[in-house]
Amino acid sequence: MIKFPQNVSKLFRPGPPLQYKKPVDYPVEERKTANKIQSLSGYLGALDTYRSEHPEGSENGHLDAYNAAENARQVEAKALNAKLAIWNPDEDPNIADSDPYRTIFVGRLPFAVTEVELQKEFVRFGEIEKVRVVRDKTSNKSRGYGFIMFKDEISARSACREIGVHRGVQIGGRPVIVDIERGRTVKYFTPRRLGGGLGGRGYMKRDKLAKLASAVAKDEPKTTPRGPPPSSFPSGPRSRFNAYSGAPARAAPPPERAPAYRSRQNRTSRFQGFRPDY
Repeated sequence: MIKFPQNVSKLFRPGPPLQYKKPVDYPVEERKTANKIQSLSGYLGALDTYRSEHPEGSENGHLDAYNAAENARQVEAKALNAKLAIWNPDEDPNIADSDPYRTIFVGRLPFAVTEVELQKEFVRFGEIEKVRVVRDKTSNKSRGYGFIMFKDEISARSACREIGVHRGVQIGGRPVIVDIERGRTVKYFTPRRLGGGLGGRGYMKRDKLAKLASAVAKDEPKTTPRGPPPSSFPSGPRSRFNAYSGAPARAAPPPERAPAYRSRQNRTSRFQGFRPDY
């Protein structure tokens, strides 16, 4: 006797026996070891020679690349910290006489863009007082960013609002971003060249994805469109009622005949002379 209910006692019933499957390997008594497999006793002499040459073991040469990368990272971090310690945008002579709230930052500039071209692009937001493209001190080449100071603060705000750091504007074939001057307006801000910034380079990833999509589209085989070939369609403009005005119109269906009126006598005439048998 089982004291559990029937639906619970099913859980404790033995399951069906396992189905027999034919073994896929050779029987144990017929298995043989391949002739090419040898023991390790012949290599013990080489191990003894290694122990005598390197009693304390050899250096891990595969870790040298990781150690070199870590040392380079520490040297770079130390150099950035030294530059960050002396960085003070309020004492920069290039922007000492400018208002940070009327100045905007323009980044990701093409290296061939000049101050005149930059002024022509941003003069639509308002009157510009000063334009500066940051250049290298030794080679005088552009470093890819600059600053624009407007006459009033409203023009700077409208430029940041319309372009921004996500939408951008095309200048010289590159998406250029616009942001406020954070060096003197945002506390604890660090520029990208000193290890800070606002994040990754999303525009580079977007360009790579666009190039990859165009390359995949070129490699894909062209599919044949469904339906009859274009030559089978008649020429001529299409109309509202027919597929093409030059094509022959379809024949209209015959009009349905209205049922003729039949009187009660005509409707019951077929039952005349019929008498049921009761």
